[in-house]
Amino acid sequence: MFGIGGFELFLILLFGFLVFGPDKLPAMAKTLGKAINKFRSAQEEMNKVIKTGVYDPNSDEPFKNPLEALSKVAEGSDDKKDAKQESFSERKARYDRERAERKAAEEAELKKKEEEERKAAAEKRKAEAAKKREEAAAKRKAEAEAKKAAEEAKAVTEAADAASAAADEKKEA
Repeated sequence: MFGIGGFELFLILLFGFLVFGPDKLPAMAKTLGKAINKFRSAQEEMNKVIKTGVYDPNSDEPFKNPLEALSKVAEGSDDKKDAKQESFSERKARYDRERAERKAAEEAELKKKEEEERKAAAEKRKAEAAKKREEAAAKRKAEAEAKKAAEEAKAVTEAADAASAAADEKKEA
């Protein structure tokens, strides 16, 4: 591996451990691994581009001129650039306009949401008030019925008292 023996690798790791400490060494190894992985993926992508764009084994000339391919790509992108090239101030104005439109749309959505919440709260208050009115009406009705029952009971009691008083008077007479 890179012409380094096991003992030499051990010494390098030992000095790395002593210099950087046990906390930073794993993080450094992780970063190094990610960098190597990115390098390999870039290398694979480059090989893929070379195989598809530069090398064609089925043609008479298996190797294409990469400069011609680049010039074709550049010509295609020049047409797009010419058609839609804008200055910095135009681009900034467009971004500002888009940002203002997004902000206005967000504010409109927020107002709409607040209005819906306000309507829902008003409906809830109306429903609670109607429920309280129904409860109060039911309570008044129950009180009226209780009062009527009490009056009837009082009338029956008075009638019973009058009947017992009349019976007492008959016994005395």
